Amino acid sequence: MKKVLLYGGTFDPPHNGHINNLRAALELVQPDRVIVMPAGIPPHKAASATPGEVRLAMCDCFKALSPLVEVSDWELRQGGRSFTVHTLEMLRARFPDAALYLSVGSDMLLTFQLWCRWQDILQMATLVVESRRPGDDAALAGAARVLEGYGGRVLFARAESYPCASSDLRTGKIPRARWGQYLPPSVLQVIETRGLYRQATPPRQGGTGIMTCEEAKELVKPRLSHKRWTHTKNVKRMAVQLAQRWGENPEKAALAALLHDSAKELPREALLQIFADNAIIAENAPARPAAIWHGIAAAILAEKMWGVTDPEILSAIRCHTTGKPGMSLLDKILYLADMTSDERDWPGVEELRRLEMEDLDKALLVALKQSIDFVKEKGGALDPESVAAYEYQKAQLGC
Repeated sequence: MKKVLLYGGTFDPPHNGHINNLRAALELVQPDRVIVMPAGIPPHKAASATPGEVRLAMCDCFKALSPLVEVSDWELRQGGRSFTVHTLEMLRARFPDAALYLSVGSDMLLTFQLWCRWQDILQMATLVVESRRPGDDAALAGAARVLEGYGGRVLFARAESYPCASSDLRTGKIPRARWGQYLPPSVLQVIETRGLYRQATPPRQGGTGIMTCEEAKELVKPRLSHKRWTHTKNVKRMAVQLAQRWGENPEKAALAALLHDSAKELPREALLQIFADNAIIAENAPARPAAIWHGIAAAILAEKMWGVTDPEILSAIRCHTTGKPGMSLLDKILYLADMTSDERDWPGVEELRRLEMEDLDKALLVALKQSIDFVKEKGGALDPESVAAYEYQKAQLGC
């Protein structure tokens, strides 16, 4: 059986760290063919400002490693966001009798369960992991054990850690005079010929700050079970109705609803990794009840992976399970839409649906009380933010 190794990335630009990682994967796997695949638009990043054909040309540097290396423009030709699962499906069709291997960095392994159809990827390909920072062996071994529990196979290729990121070069963090230390000569030649990266700009924080609902659907639907996706669609429908009733932007309400449960079905380990990687944003999230973690994690994913920067949308996602004191109109709409979506059938939900169309603030008070009572009845841990939100809303209404 032949072995085919896939090595993908934005490669804007490819540098010696990329070369080291692929070299380590080649030595470990000993593949019969290597496919280097520049991405179109990665699911977790903003679109590259460097044209795809230019990044493709720079990727010719990988051919120096082996005559087995083929640089493919397949993802670039597809248009839109590039999902690894689709690329692997293409390779499986192209090489039906081959064993597929997927080269990933250590940072990607730790958040692998955020990938689109990650379990399908595990069934199709063996992961080949190159460590990108010293001291992460224990975390990587733990992540590998989790994925192996789902039937995955994980191999570790020991690549030399390389102190460089493509963004360091694009933004001028590494001075242009030192680029020869970090870039293959052929890549430097393309950069100079094309006049790339002349204007150093601050690192991108992801996108324009607003994505379309179709883009959100494309990102979120593959991450959720049928039941959870049905709930998400129902929340979107209710959020739009409430937005139209109370004068909020329906598009913002729809987007917040589509993203609100994007982390709902992630395992505990993945949520904790998100918090660890975003400690400032996550604040004291791990110390709060685990039942509310997914809202905080979903807001982090929306901002850091998918480029949503609208603070009202991020706030609504973050507090859709707990509420908070001084909730905005969008906060209230998403909180109530989540509790009164079409599939909800708890005692009193019909009355709450009627009330939220007549008096949003009274409906919010009722909903907060219902949520607190439900947690108490089940013997769960109350989140202090929920209690504070309820007390604030009572004071606002003079109750």
